Amino acid sequence: MEKLKLFFAVCLSVMLLPRPAVSQDIEELLSKYTSENGEKYMQPFADAFSANLNSGLFHNAKLKKMGFQIYLGLETQMAVIPSSQKTMTATTEGDFFPKKSVDGVPTVFGPTDGLKVEDDQSGTVYAFPGGLDIGSMPMATPQLTIGSVFGTNLTFRYAGTNKLEDVGKISLFGWGVRHSVDQYLPLPVNLALGYYNQKFSVGEYIDASSSLISLQTSYSIPVVTFYGGLGYEMGSMSLSYTYEDADTNEQTSINFDLTPSNKIKLTGGFGINLGPVNFHAEYNLAKQSSISAGLGIGFGDK
Repeated sequence: MEKLKLFFAVCLSVMLLPRPAVSQDIEELLSKYTSENGEKYMQPFADAFSANLNSGLFHNAKLKKMGFQIYLGLETQMAVIPSSQKTMTATTEGDFFPKKSVDGVPTVFGPTDGLKVEDDQSGTVYAFPGGLDIGSMPMATPQLTIGSVFGTNLTFRYAGTNKLEDVGKISLFGWGVRHSVDQYLPLPVNLALGYYNQKFSVGEYIDASSSLISLQTSYSIPVVTFYGGLGYEMGSMSLSYTYEDADTNEQTSINFDLTPSNKIKLTGGFGINLGPVNFHAEYNLAKQSSISAGLGIGFGDK
């Protein structure tokens, strides 16, 4: 469990969470959970993480048919955690008998105070752990977009660390390709179709991937660009950790797969263009919504 504790500390630090959240005793939070409750406990994390990965990938839909275009910037994302993602229905585990299904149990984003259940006959008490009491999950990623050849450009994201003791290497790599649609049609707005794929891994403990198919549009006036998109999201997250029985101290390896709940998303945003400097911000409406903003330098859009 020490490795799991360190793993979460690193992941949450990378995602810019406040230091008090990082210092929480993650070992205590998860030490009671096997795969069934563990999946429910971590599902909101998978949803929020995937939503962040699929945000801030574009800020216009204007692609030259042939010509040099480049953008380099820092994209920030923040998934806003709804109250429905802070609690779950969980089942008592271990020697607690008879087993009970309990509503209002904290997820990883839920209240720090756990929930206790008492058996009326035996007086046995089962304690569900609390969460990190987080209302949002921010992160940041560097991004490069370059083109354009036959109305097509490429987008890349990368972030990583060297191998860390007891955790392993942390890496994020993403790529995307999009193609101009308005070059074939006489439209008053720019229109493009894009596909993006991103992978995130932490040693042997987590493997996550996320994909987005996006129909994008934009309309520019001097200085300001308005943009939007309709997207379809896909993703997965595999998590591995060690469960330790509180009574017997027996350790069991736990492995489970999570599927982020987001499918359809709507994006709306605007950009401010001050010469080569571009600032943009957007809101992504989905089952797990997110906000994104970016600042960078670009050439060749005009």
